[in-house]
Amino acid sequence: MLPEFQSVRAKTKAEALSAVSTLEHVKIIAGGTDLMVRMRRGELCTHIVDISGLSEIRGIETNGPMIVVGAGATHRDVSMSRIINENVPSLSRACGQVGSPQIRNMGTIGGNLVNASPAADSLAPLLIHDASLILESEGGTREERLEDFIVRPYETSIRDDEMLSFIHIKPLKGYREGYKRVTKRATWSISRLSVAWAIKEEGGCYMDVKIAVGSCTPMPFRAKEVEQFLVGRNIEEGVIREAGKMIVDEIRRITGERPSFVYKLPVLKGILHEVLRG
Repeated sequence: MLPEFQSVRAKTKAEALSAVSTLEHVKIIAGGTDLMVRMRRGELCTHIVDISGLSEIRGIETNGPMIVVGAGATHRDVSMSRIINENVPSLSRACGQVGSPQIRNMGTIGGNLVNASPAADSLAPLLIHDASLILESEGGTREERLEDFIVRPYETSIRDDEMLSFIHIKPLKGYREGYKRVTKRATWSISRLSVAWAIKEEGGCYMDVKIAVGSCTPMPFRAKEVEQFLVGRNIEEGVIREAGKMIVDEIRRITGERPSFVYKLPVLKGILHEVLRG
């Protein structure tokens, strides 16, 4: 059963920001696929601001060298967008695998980020693209790197009077990129392991590598030590095996041993081998 609350349906972004600034114990709802679950589990708030009707923050467009995704865009919007498919294919694939069709039609990419689940599918692709977030309040606008935005599982740096409005994404031209996840079932399931990658190669060498891993640590992370190790090295079995070992060692340093690692880490090594071999 849901706790009692009052609801405000914002008609404009300015109206939403005003409500978030003035109301007490307020939560923002767009798709509700995460918030409703948390509230049923006992999370309390006295006011909800509904931004699901704000077309201002639902578009997906290019702005110079940057791709701008409205936080209100649904997972289906993102997965079906020509701009995302052509420029950020790992994100397109990730959003196309979120939950069920119903969840993809309702859940928003902004909600996925603010919820900050370690298993959120959109996080790893956005990390390899060095995404940044536009956070707005009545007092002004600020931009924060996604890498800094998530401070711990299910917790972000967003302030009580702020709303996530847009995501800025840098395309990676000349890279091969992708996203792969492992679940208990093909659909209707949360990721147990996810990997996003973008790799630029030339003459049998790695010119640049970006790898992000999700669902293995409290927060998805960029494997920057491995990325640096690979740059300039030949694409060969010994190098690939060493890179896989380095990522597994880093995960163990972050979390220690976990029962799930019995199956997760060998699967992760297999995915990394396939990805890095090309």
